[in-house]
Amino acid sequence: MSENRHWASIGEAGALAGLRFMAWTYRLLGRVGFNIVLAPVMFYFLLRRTTARRASLDYLRRVKREYPDSLRGSPGLWMTFRHFLAFGRSLLDKYIALTGEPTNIDIRQQDADLVLPVIESRKGILLVGSHFGNLEYSKGLARRHPELVINVLLYDRHAANFAKLMGDASPDSRHNLIQVTDLDLDLALRLKERVDNGEWLLIAGDRVPVGLSDNVCPVRFLGDTANFPIGPYVLGNLLHCPVYIMHCYFESGMHRLRVELLEEEITATRKDRQRNYEPQAQKFASALESQVSKAPLQWFNFYDFWASQTRSAAGDDKTPDDKD
Repeated sequence: MSENRHWASIGEAGALAGLRFMAWTYRLLGRVGFNIVLAPVMFYFLLRRTTARRASLDYLRRVKREYPDSLRGSPGLWMTFRHFLAFGRSLLDKYIALTGEPTNIDIRQQDADLVLPVIESRKGILLVGSHFGNLEYSKGLARRHPELVINVLLYDRHAANFAKLMGDASPDSRHNLIQVTDLDLDLALRLKERVDNGEWLLIAGDRVPVGLSDNVCPVRFLGDTANFPIGPYVLGNLLHCPVYIMHCYFESGMHRLRVELLEEEITATRKDRQRNYEPQAQKFASALESQVSKAPLQWFNFYDFWASQTRSAAGDDKTPDDKD
């Protein structure tokens, strides 16, 4: 098995039946019972998922190299197992956040001072998140502010199963989940309409979508060069709205919500598009690294993130995504 394949070609570890079993276990046994059942399941995946195991170990070693105090002990199979367990628990947290009432959310005063004026202004924005922690807990903001609508853009074809589970458990939960296969003009116009209506859009900035593998640029992340998608910044350019970075991770019994401004407005031209968006991609990667170093076991990209899984970002400037 090649370690350099696109992440989406890797076999799906969380099939719909498994996700339904997860939800059933939680409803029947509660969180404690769920954690007991989760341990042997994750041990099975530790043994069977070679690509994920190697990717986890590689990632944890990079974190340890760059931030020696962020992990206790040396990365090995035990730490990778804990990484897998954290992923399993995060799936349950997503389920709880999307089908129930998100609780135990903490937002610092400086984050609140940044976010609350935006909510009160009824202005639409673009949020760039990641596969770090549990961004679904951002739904707690919408619960506190009923006038706020947060739409989640799902590029991950594997997320379709999770969306199906959400729809089965709570029909209202998938109203603001938007499955995306490509960013074409029709979708951009529909998203622009939502932003103009004051809605928020949330998109992941740490995974290259299928079909958009040319839309990347190389930036520094955890001491080495990795390809990050420029899609969020292309979208920001098309929407002409403020762009923020959002993180949400679990610490000391609370989900910590962190927000920072990326750009008031992104402007770029077609020519040399990767270089145009490199400042935003690097700023996002640096912000992500800063947060990941605080809770390394909560970043969930179980493939070789630093491999050349996409074509060079130095090339094709002729794709029509930019309209300015």
